[in-house]
Amino acid sequence: MSVIISQQISATGVKEYTKVIKTFDCQFTPLVGQKIRDTAFGDMQYYDVEDVFIDLAENEYWVILPAVLLHSDDIEDIRDAVREYRSHGWECTKPL
Repeated sequence: MSVIISQQISATGVKEYTKVIKTFDCQFTPLVGQKIRDTAFGDMQYYDVEDVFIDLAENEYWVILPAVLLHSDDIEDIRDAVREYRSHGWECTKPL
């Protein structure tokens, strides 16, 4: 099954937000509370899985990670975060 990791990115002083995803094939079933590591996370070495949705029609697991909240009022900081995630193989599903 495919596993799609999803994470929202927002900033304290900006109304808009974005979402990023990363897809990979996996033999295990993701569970709430498991820890996910990715090079895109930088100093935050891992995130705990908040929720898992199974889409049987698409043969996918959707893994929801906690939102990233940047302490900024500049939308460019969100865009910078998305560029960083993209440089590690993530896709942006809600461009700003």
